[in-house]
Amino acid sequence: MRILFGYANGVCRDFVQNHLLDDLSKIQVMTASTLAQSIELAGDAKDIDVVALDLNMPDMNGVQGLSQMRKAVKPDVPVALMDHTLNPKQMRDALRVGAAGFLPYSMSSDALLSALRLMASGEIYIPVTSADNAQLAKPDAKDEFLSSREREVLDGLLSGQSNRQIADRIGLSEVTIKYHLKSLRSKLGARNRTHAALRAIELGIN
Repeated sequence: MRILFGYANGVCRDFVQNHLLDDLSKIQVMTASTLAQSIELAGDAKDIDVVALDLNMPDMNGVQGLSQMRKAVKPDVPVALMDHTLNPKQMRDALRVGAAGFLPYSMSSDALLSALRLMASGEIYIPVTSADNAQLAKPDAKDEFLSSREREVLDGLLSGQSNRQIADRIGLSEVTIKYHLKSLRSKLGARNRTHAALRAIELGIN
């Protein structure tokens, strides 16, 4: 797997690179300290599997930087954002312009690697902490139309789990999970998994 990291802090950038390389020799890591450098590397490199951009790089300008990187890479290359925390509005804005996920600075190297692999496989990664749940949850009737099983599937979706991981956690077959996901997408008016996660955030359903 080939990863491009755009990270503002040089010490943290080197730490991430070294730890990921320690975890698996097959991983190739490229690093940059600005969005401009990241875009230049993306243009020169071949077969990048996933890009992760630090929102605190000086030239990021929020989701504008994400949009610029999306134009610089192939359409199927996932681009994720990194920051201390991301509020629901930031998530909505980023998902609208094609973010593949969100990576908190506090992630362990193992968790980071798992999230990167998940996004490289085409899934979305949205870490949902207790604080996020408190922000996203709105105690009204919006989520009453979802069954308890659909809520379990949605929890897995918002946590960035694959269908197989959701199936293993709940104790159902992957075929059944796909059925519930199809029903969930229909009820949320979503086109795909990424859109379903966005719709859930927009509606305050967790």
